[in-house]
Amino acid sequence: MNGKESSNQEDSFVTTREAGQLLGISQRTVHYWLEKGILRSWKTEGGHSRIPMGEIHKLLAKRRESLDDNPKAIQLLLVEDDDILVELFRAAVAKWPFPVRVITAANGYDGLIQAGLHKPDILVTDLAMPAMDGFQMIRQLRETAALKKCRTVVVTALSAQQIAEHGGLPAEVILFEKPVAFKKIKAIAQQMIHHPLVGRREKRNKQS
Repeated sequence: MNGKESSNQEDSFVTTREAGQLLGISQRTVHYWLEKGILRSWKTEGGHSRIPMGEIHKLLAKRRESLDDNPKAIQLLLVEDDDILVELFRAAVAKWPFPVRVITAANGYDGLIQAGLHKPDILVTDLAMPAMDGFQMIRQLRETAALKKCRTVVVTALSAQQIAEHGGLPAEVILFEKPVAFKKIKAIAQQMIHHPLVGRREKRNKQS
């Protein structure tokens, strides 16, 4: 639904704050999804957004479907605007001796959307990207409690001084210099194989 519509519809509605709680994302991300048409909404006379519960259920179902493909697979979100690097990464991951589901995004905005939809176990991101860069994306993801435990790996050509000039990175972020350190990222993923992935899946499904 676009624009202002009557609220006397069969569906029930939630506020942007309630939608964020149900989806496990920040209210700011909810507003971004509304702007991009990821979620449909209508406006009250006071100009406040109201989101049909049916929209929430669709996104939650999509999230469950992505987990049901292979519940033991690691969910890895790659945020990179270089198509060649994306293809090289996919080719490298395809050879890993354990299941990994690779989700891709071309910039920080898309990364926020995909992170909210899929709740990845590992986020691998560049920093210098168009639209929203990696610094902004990581800061916004840290506002969402459900995504704070996502293992974040930065692969960048920026120097330590350039990173500091952008405000630095959270202490828990793993930093690698380009070219892409496929073996090092593989080692991080292997470590996660020994952690209770199923437990994390169950926790995420309960949140859904």
